[in-house]
Amino acid sequence: MSIINLFKNPKDKNQRDDSDEEEKEIRRPKKEVYKPWGKKERLLVLSVLLVTILSSSILGISSRDWKLPGIPRLTFPKSFLGEETYVIEKKTDGKATGTSQEKIDQTISAFKNKTDNTSGVWGFYAIDLSDKVSYGLNQDEIFQAASLIKLPIMSLVYKKYEEGEINLDEKVPGSTSTYRELVREMGKRSDNSAQITLVNTFGKGKIDAYINEIRMRKTSLEENETSPKDVGLFFKMLWEEDLVSTKSRDEILGYLTNTIYEDWLVAGIPKGIRVAHKYGSEVHVVNDAGIVYGPKPFVVVIMSKGVVEKEANEIFPELAKIIYDAEK
Repeated sequence: MSIINLFKNPKDKNQRDDSDEEEKEIRRPKKEVYKPWGKKERLLVLSVLLVTILSSSILGISSRDWKLPGIPRLTFPKSFLGEETYVIEKKTDGKATGTSQEKIDQTISAFKNKTDNTSGVWGFYAIDLSDKVSYGLNQDEIFQAASLIKLPIMSLVYKKYEEGEINLDEKVPGSTSTYRELVREMGKRSDNSAQITLVNTFGKGKIDAYINEIRMRKTSLEENETSPKDVGLFFKMLWEEDLVSTKSRDEILGYLTNTIYEDWLVAGIPKGIRVAHKYGSEVHVVNDAGIVYGPKPFVVVIMSKGVVEKEANEIFPELAKIIYDAEK
C-alpha cells in the first residue's frame, strides 16, 4: 500500500459513494405520473360507446336476414335501397283475365299479416300461367337458395342431352349412376350427393354461366343464393319450353311430383291437385316452389330466411293456401 493511501482520509470513500448514488439518481428516468380521467374524458368515451351500441342495434334490426315476431322490419327508404316491397305485373295490354287487382292486393296483405307475427323475413312470387299476371312480396330480395339451386342443374342436364353432348342413360364419370338417375334423385329426394356429382362433372363456372344465360340474374351456385322472382321465372320458362323440349320438361316435372317433401307447399293445396315442386331447407331457411296444376296452372314460390324452423314449418301450408285461394 502506498504512503498516499495510508494517510488518505477514510471519509473520502463514503463521499465518493454518496456522489455516485446522486449521479445514478440524476441519470435514472423519472416515472411518469398518470392522472385519472377527468369528467370530459369519461363523457367522451361514454358517448363513443353509446353511438357504437346504437349503430350496431340499428344495423342488426335492419338486417336482411331476420325479424322478431310482431316487430316491423326496419328498412331504409326505397330510394336508398332501390327495391320495391311488392310488385304486380300484367300483360303488356294491361288486361288481366285471371286474378283481379283486388284479389292480388288481398293476397299480398294476407301473406304479410300472417308472416308479420313470425320470426324471420318472408318473400313470395306467383305467376298465373294463363294470363301471365304476376305479383309478389320481397320477390326481388336475395335469399339462401338451399336445394332450390338444384333446379337449373336439372334443366342443364337435359339441355346437354338435347344438344347431343351426353346420353341420359350413360354412367356419369366417377359415379355408378346415370344422368337420368341423378336428376331423379335430385328431384324426388333432393339428394345432395347427386348434385355434387353433377357439379363436379360440369364445373361450377359452366353452371353459373348457364344460370346467367337463362337470365336468373340474382342466382348463384357459388354463393347458393337466389330470389323468389328468379325461381318463379325458372318455372315459367320451363313450363313454356324455353329451357328444354316438352318431353324433357315433362320428365323433369315428373321427378318433382310426389316427392318425399310434401308437408310444406303441397300441404296447403287441396288433395287431388298435382304440384310439381322443389323443397329446400337449411338452418333458419325453409323454401318451397313449383307449379300447381289447378283449374288454371300457376307458379308459386315461397322463401324465408332467419326463421325458426318449427314455426316456419307450421305456417308454410297456410301461406300456400293464401296464394292458392287467390289463383283458384
